Amino acid sequence: MKVRVASYNLENLFTRPTAMQEGAGQTGQQAIDDHARLNAIAGKPSYTDADKAELLRLDKRYKFSSLNPPANALVYLNKVRGQLFKRTRAGVVSVVAAGVGDWTGWFELRRTDVRWPAIFNTARVVTEVNPDILLCVEVENRPALQRFNEQVLRGEFHHDFPFVMVIDGNDSRGIDVGILSRFPITGIRSHVDDQADGKLIFSRDCPEYVVQLPNGQLIVLCPNHFKSKRGGNDLDAQERRRAQGIRAAGIARTAKDQVSPFVLIGGDLNDTPESEALQPLFQDGWHDIQDHASYPVDRPGTFGTGRPSDKIDYLIMSPELRAALTGTGVERRGSYHPGTWEAFDTVTGKADEASDHHLIWADFDIGPA
Repeated sequence: MKVRVASYNLENLFTRPTAMQEGAGQTGQQAIDDHARLNAIAGKPSYTDADKAELLRLDKRYKFSSLNPPANALVYLNKVRGQLFKRTRAGVVSVVAAGVGDWTGWFELRRTDVRWPAIFNTARVVTEVNPDILLCVEVENRPALQRFNEQVLRGEFHHDFPFVMVIDGNDSRGIDVGILSRFPITGIRSHVDDQADGKLIFSRDCPEYVVQLPNGQLIVLCPNHFKSKRGGNDLDAQERRRAQGIRAAGIARTAKDQVSPFVLIGGDLNDTPESEALQPLFQDGWHDIQDHASYPVDRPGTFGTGRPSDKIDYLIMSPELRAALTGTGVERRGSYHPGTWEAFDTVTGKADEASDHHLIWADFDIGPA
């Protein structure tokens, strides 16, 4: 039974936070950090004086309390009930809520529509590789992935998938992981609430999708998206990825023991193969597809220009699945790097890129059950 499995960071399909767009730079990163800080404060049962001072400081930056907040503010307040801020006629602003119980609302990152050429090129990359199962990283939600499947993959390329699933994860920006499959998804398990030392482990989730192949064999796929280095790679970020690596390895090994010997962890793990965070994933005979002779050695990376230090996307296999591996590849033509490789003719600039990541794929020959 020949099966092609791929993983691709789609960078969201239809809308992306404006702060994360090409060229947003330090201002965009500041908005991302402020968004996280604002929602952390907003969800507290009671606000300290320091919390209120921080809310007022950020109100000056984004004008949340204004009757007419700027339409281009990278962060905005979505208020449903009650009041967080009060502004006097003289323009003096105060925080009037004592805690989350006094109002209902949250802070959002403003979003920008993805250009149609980028959406088209994303589908072109997927169609060119023609995987049977695609692990999807950075997907807004299931309706978005279903719409992409029906309107773009089917509508433009006649190349859709019968089975589509996304489980909303822990990222409030709408950056989730999902799966497109030609074969039935017969089991789903989420780990969105897994904790270590009282903190959530996964930045998004580490879902388990059980897929039944036509020959009756089961394969378990765990798409993932570890903590990013964007905005810095401090000790907290490193520890978060290390905890994610440990837990993901445990989930995969349990699935191998309890569900099927054929298990794969894939996705954007945001670290290099030699990093401490990923070492738990490479124990007990588990390997990434990079160790296969067919994997490109000139540019092993999966991001940017494909340097070794850009190897951050993975398809990590159980020993039994590694034994069934017959070939691998990296599809880079959806990203724009003139002079490094030739992109698709429809990729004419950075704004038209399908993704700044490259799609990775692996072929398996899995015997009968």
